[in-house]
Amino acid sequence: MSGRPKFSVFRAWVQPSPSRKANGDSLRPHSVPNKDEEERQVNIKLAIFFSVVALLFVLADHLGRVQERTDANLRPDSTALVSLTLSPPQRSGDRDGFLVRFRLSNKGSHSVFYPISTTTNMPMGQLVARPTPSSDWMSLSSTSVQRALAVQEYDDPNLRWIEMPPGGWANGEFSDHGDWTGDHAYAIFLKPARNADTVRILSEPYGSGRK
Repeated sequence: MSGRPKFSVFRAWVQPSPSRKANGDSLRPHSVPNKDEEERQVNIKLAIFFSVVALLFVLADHLGRVQERTDANLRPDSTALVSLTLSPPQRSGDRDGFLVRFRLSNKGSHSVFYPISTTTNMPMGQLVARPTPSSDWMSLSSTSVQRALAVQEYDDPNLRWIEMPPGGWANGEFSDHGDWTGDHAYAIFLKPARNADTVRILSEPYGSGRK
């Protein structure tokens, strides 16, 4: 027998610490997302995008239709810049009363429509008067009232609506018998579109006895 000592080889087994295990796990690549899930997310984003685009188109179309309806209906600014200017009343020859000439001018940026009688081919209006500045305007004759109603109700076969573009004008005249002690004025019914309702504009008032 040999006198050398014998050593048994002992290899200690050490359980990995939780921290190392965790670190080791963290170094591992994460699980790859499922392709179906990625595709579903893309489809959702595309659906949202196209829904927003469609909503914007619908909104733009709605705003355009509102604008068209606004242009077709009464617009305060479509007739506000239309002026009715009168010349000084003049004696009407051998007849009683006065002859008053006027000009209808469109100084706005939209066309307007004014009525004419096929017999005179001039803008058709209505002579009105008031006893005091605080009074309401009233027509001076039943004929004038009937003519104004025909304009408003579109039932006059001898009536035509003429378009006046921006910058346009038309001349006319009317007779004033001068049998009113207050203010006189001339009224014309206009339309901002052919199928729109009428709106009345008035000239500046004048005294019936002024020469």
